[in-house]
Amino acid sequence: MTTSTISQTARGTAPARAAVDLSRLPRQPFARLVAVELRKSVDTRSGRWVLGGMFLLSLLALGWQVAHASTQPVALLGYVQTAETPVVLLLPVVGILAMTAEWSQRTALTTFTLSPRRVPVLLAKVGAALVLAVAVIALAAGLGVAATAVGGAVGDGSVDWSFGWRDGFGMVAFPGLNVLMGAGFGALLPVTAVALTAFFVAPTLFNVLAGSVLKGAGDWFDVFGALDRIAGLQMDGKLAESLTAVTLWIVLPTVVGLWLSARREVK
Repeated sequence: MTTSTISQTARGTAPARAAVDLSRLPRQPFARLVAVELRKSVDTRSGRWVLGGMFLLSLLALGWQVAHASTQPVALLGYVQTAETPVVLLLPVVGILAMTAEWSQRTALTTFTLSPRRVPVLLAKVGAALVLAVAVIALAAGLGVAATAVGGAVGDGSVDWSFGWRDGFGMVAFPGLNVLMGAGFGALLPVTAVALTAFFVAPTLFNVLAGSVLKGAGDWFDVFGALDRIAGLQMDGKLAESLTAVTLWIVLPTVVGLWLSARREVK
């Protein structure tokens, strides 16, 4: 240590730290980052509770349908939709937790020290949330298929097994876009409770106000209506309105949230 450095330290002035040249650091494979973030998503108590709660609610709903199979028609589409309903409602929480965990659990310093390039890490979080969403949707659909077979055995034996590709697309597209919106809110608002409240309250409250204030222009801001039309592949002449709503509620929060997260101070 030089004399000038010692004198600076003695006066309480720390020497300036050299900036890290990210271009010289070895790049980490994106697939590895996604795998790490995927493991972190299911390696927390909150993540396991959310996933467990989804499957428990799906099982309860399917159990109710099987118990009434003798009095109601048994159709694969109906049973799968029943299994998917709790998943659609709670899957966005997975996206929110993926983006807020580093800041809420104060692990951002460790994560971004090991992986100084923040943007790939943040994109890996989004990718991991989508991969987990697809896996959960597939498992819920499997539960629906099994419940349909049991319902047919409990009932009169007649089962409607019809299931089109449009049905499958809708069951993946709607929750997938919902997860993206949750991830966007989580990146924009790093506090889990605040992000959850904003996600579940803001779009609904805005739709209520837009319906009374904006009237005919409300479709331009109705993200739920837009997701329904996209999932059903039926734009009903409202393609521009649907794309605008998706941009305002999904694309814009995600882009701005990623930009802020990449520059947010790590403590």
